[in-house]
Amino acid sequence: MSPTTPDTPTAQAAAALARDAAPAFLVNHSYRTYLFGAALVKKDVDHEAGFVAAMIHDLGLTDAHRGDADFGEVGAELAARFLGERGWDREHIKLVERAILRHTRLIPDGSPTARVVQLGAQIDVAGRGMKKLDEQALTGILRAYPRLDFARQMRAAYLDEAQRQPKGSFAKLERSVRLSERFTNNPIDRVA
Repeated sequence: MSPTTPDTPTAQAAAALARDAAPAFLVNHSYRTYLFGAALVKKDVDHEAGFVAAMIHDLGLTDAHRGDADFGEVGAELAARFLGERGWDREHIKLVERAILRHTRLIPDGSPTARVVQLGAQIDVAGRGMKKLDEQALTGILRAYPRLDFARQMRAAYLDEAQRQPKGSFAKLERSVRLSERFTNNPIDRVA
C-alpha cells in the first residue's frame, strides 16, 4: 500500500510554497521524495515534519530562493522562517532543518524523520534503495507524480549548484561518487 501525504494546514502551505517557487519536475520530485521515504521508514516518523522537509528541501535551487550559500542551507533557513511564522516550536523546526541539511549525506541519518527525506531523495535521484520498495507502491507513486524529464533537468540544476558552490554538498557528492553520471542511469526510469 502506498503512503499518503499529510493533510494539515502546514503541509498544504508547504506544498503551495513548493508549487509557487519550483518547476513541476522539482515539485513532483519533492512529493516522490516524501512518499518513497515514508514507504520505507515506518517507525517514529513525524510525518508532517518529514513532508514539509521534503517539499522545501530543494527550493534553494530555484530562482525564487537561490542564495549565496549551499542550497541545503538556504532550504533549511527557508523552512525555519516558514515554520516559525506558523508557530512551530524550535524542536520541531530543528527536525525539519536537520532533514533538509542531511538529505545529501550517504551515511544513514539516525533521525527517522530525516531518513524519510534522505532515503526518498536517494531513490528518486539515483535509484539507491529502490528494490526495497513494494512494487505497487513504487508504480503508484510514479503514476501520481510522474518524473517529467526529471533526470535531465535535475542533473543540470545539480551541476549548476556544484559549480556555484564548490564547497557545497553537491560538489562534494560529485567529487566522491560522480552523482551526475547516475541521473541518466537511474533504474527508476525503466519503471516509469
